[in-house]
Amino acid sequence: MTERLVTRVRASLTDGEPEVRRRAAQDIPTLPAPESCELLLAALGDEDWRVRKEAAAIATRVEPRTAVVFAVARALAEHDNIGLRNAAVEALILIGPDAVPGAIDALDRLDADGRKLAVEVLAGAPTLAGMKTLVRASKDPDVNVVVAAVEGLGKADLAGEEARELATTTLTTLLGSEVSEHSPQVSVAALDALRALEATIPWTSLEPLLADTLLKRSAIAAAAGNIAPRALLTLAQTIADPSPSLSREATMSLGRSLEEAWNDGALVEIATKNLRASPAAHARLRVLAKETDEPARGAAILALGLVRDPDDVSLIADALQVDDVAERAEAALHLFGQEAVEPLLVAGLGAAPSLRGATISMLPDLAPSESEPLVAVREALGDPSPEVVAPALKSLAIVGAASDLSAVARHTRSADRKVASAAHGALSAIATRHVAPAREMLAGVDPRGDDALWAAIVIEALACAGSAAPSDAEFLESALTHREAAVRRSAIDALAAIGGEDAAHAVTVSLADEEAVVALAAIRALGRLGRAEQLASLAATTRDPIRLGTVIRALRDADPERAFAAARPLLRSREPSIAAAAIDVVGGVGLEGHVEALMSATDHPDHEVVKLALGEIAKLGDERALTALASAIEHDAETVRRCAAELLGALGPDGESILRARLDRERSADVRRSIMQALAERSSGAT
Repeated sequence: MTERLVTRVRASLTDGEPEVRRRAAQDIPTLPAPESCELLLAALGDEDWRVRKEAAAIATRVEPRTAVVFAVARALAEHDNIGLRNAAVEALILIGPDAVPGAIDALDRLDADGRKLAVEVLAGAPTLAGMKTLVRASKDPDVNVVVAAVEGLGKADLAGEEARELATTTLTTLLGSEVSEHSPQVSVAALDALRALEATIPWTSLEPLLADTLLKRSAIAAAAGNIAPRALLTLAQTIADPSPSLSREATMSLGRSLEEAWNDGALVEIATKNLRASPAAHARLRVLAKETDEPARGAAILALGLVRDPDDVSLIADALQVDDVAERAEAALHLFGQEAVEPLLVAGLGAAPSLRGATISMLPDLAPSESEPLVAVREALGDPSPEVVAPALKSLAIVGAASDLSAVARHTRSADRKVASAAHGALSAIATRHVAPAREMLAGVDPRGDDALWAAIVIEALACAGSAAPSDAEFLESALTHREAAVRRSAIDALAAIGGEDAAHAVTVSLADEEAVVALAAIRALGRLGRAEQLASLAATTRDPIRLGTVIRALRDADPERAFAAARPLLRSREPSIAAAAIDVVGGVGLEGHVEALMSATDHPDHEVVKLALGEIAKLGDERALTALASAIEHDAETVRRCAAELLGALGPDGESILRARLDRERSADVRRSIMQALAERSSGAT
C-alpha cells in the first residue's frame, strides 16, 4: 500500500498539469523516509510557483524532521534552479527553530550567495543561537551578507532579551566602524534594524552621520522619539530642508519626539521657537497636513499646533474626522485653546457632515465657559445629518443646561440609532444635573403617547439621582402597555432604578412580552432589583440559550453566590452560547472556587469557549493563570494555541519564558507567527 502511494505521488509530481502536481505535494507528509525528503525537494524545485508554495507549506509536516532540514538546507547552494533555492528558504523559515542548525551548518560551507540565503533563514526563525550566528555574519567579507545579517538582527527581540542586547550592541558599534564608512548601506541597514528593535540610539552616535548625504535621511528617521535638546533642534530645522523626502522624515521623527517630551515645556519650546521662526518649515508642515499619508499628516498637524497660526485651524480641523490622526489634531487644537473657537466655527460652515460633527464636539472642550460655542452646539441639533447631531448631543451631555432638555428629548425618538443613543445619554445627564426643571417637564405627559419614551428616560435619571416621586411608578406601569417596544423597555429600566416590590411585580409581568428585547430587559431589571429567588427559578427552567444567558448574568447582580452555583454546571453545556455566559458569570463573581471552575472549561469541545475561559483566567495575572496558559499553549487546536500565545505575551517575563520554550517546539507556522508577534509586543512594551 505504501509503495503504491509513493509510486502514485512520484508519478503525479511529473504530471504536465500544475494543479495535479500541487495536490500531489499535499500527500508528501504521509510518505515514509527517505522518499518523503526526496519528493519534497522535487516539489520545491517545481517550475510552477503554486507547487513550490504548497511544498514549502507542507515541509513543516514532513518527517524525519532533522533529515528534512539538512536536505532542504543543501538546496541553498543551488545556482541553476533559483525557484528551488527560494522555496527552500521559505520552507526552512516555516519549519522554524528546528531549521536553525541546518542554516548555521550551511553558513559555514556556502559561497556568498548561499550564505546570504542562510542568513535570511536565521532571521526568519529567530533564536538566540541564530542571532549569535548573525553577529558573526555581520563581519562577513561580502557586504551583501553583512547587510542581510544586520537586517536579521533587527528581529533579535523575538529571540529574547539577551539576543536583543547583543544585537543592539553589535548594531550600534557598526555605525562607527570601518565597514560602515566604506559601505553606507551597512549603516542604513543598522539604523533601520535599531529602529525595529526600538533601541534608543544616543544622539552622539547619530549626529556624525548627518554629514553623509547617503545616511542623513536614515539618521533623521532613527532620531524619532529622541528628546535630546540638540535632536529636537535638528529635527525642527530639518523640516525646512529643500528635500521633500528628508523634510517628511524629519516631521515624522519630530512628531514622535514631541509626544515623548509633551509634558516638558522647556523641551517642547526648543521645537516651538524654531518652527515659528521658519516660514519654510511652516509652509512644509502645511503641505504635509493636507496629505493622505497619515503618519506624516498627524506629525505635521501636531507641529502646526506649536506654531499656533489661526489660519491653520481649518487644516487641523479637517483631520478630526480621520481616526488615525484625530488624537493629534485634538492635541494641536488644545494648544490654541479659545483662540481656535472662531476658526473652528468658520471651518464647520459648509463642510461635510463628518467634519461639522467633529468641530462641534471640540467646541465646548476648548471654551467651556463661553456662550458662543454653546450656541453653535445647540444650532447643530437642527442639522439634517446624524453625523452632526450625534456629536452635538454628546457635547450637551457634558455642558448642556436645563433649557436644553426639551430639544434633546425630541431626538430620543430618532430613527438613527447613534442619534437616539446620544440623546438618551444627554437627556439623562442633563436631568441628573437639573432635577427640578426635569421634573417640571414631566407634567401632563401621556404614558401611552409619543412623549412617553423621553419621559421614562427622565424618570430613570431622577430615580438614580434620588429624586423619584410616588407618581413615577404609576406612570411607568401604564407605559408598559405602550405600543412601542422601546418605550416598554425604557419603562422597565426606570422601574428597576426606582426599586421596590411594586416595581418588581410590574417588571415580572413583562417577562412574557412578545418582543424579546423587552423580555430580556425585564430579566436584567430583576437582577438590579435583587430578585434572586425568582431568577434562580428561571435559571432552573429556562431552555432558550440567549434567555438563559441573560438570566444567570442578572442573577449575578442579585446574588453572586447563587449565580455561581447556577452557572458552574453550565460551563460544560454543549451549547456554546450557554457555556460562554456561564464563563462570563463565573469569571465575574470572584468567589472561592471560581478559578477551578474556569479551569474545567479549558477542555470544552468548542474552542471558542476554551478561549473565553482562558481570557478570564488570564485576568488573574498570577501563577494559576500561567499554569493554565502553559497548558493551553500545548493544546491540540491551533486556534487555542494562538489565543494562549496572545494572553501569555501580557503576563510578563514568566509568560515570555513559556512562549520562548514553545517557540522552539512549535511546528505550526501560523502559531509560531502568533508567538513571535506576542514576543514582539512584549518587547515593545518593555522598552
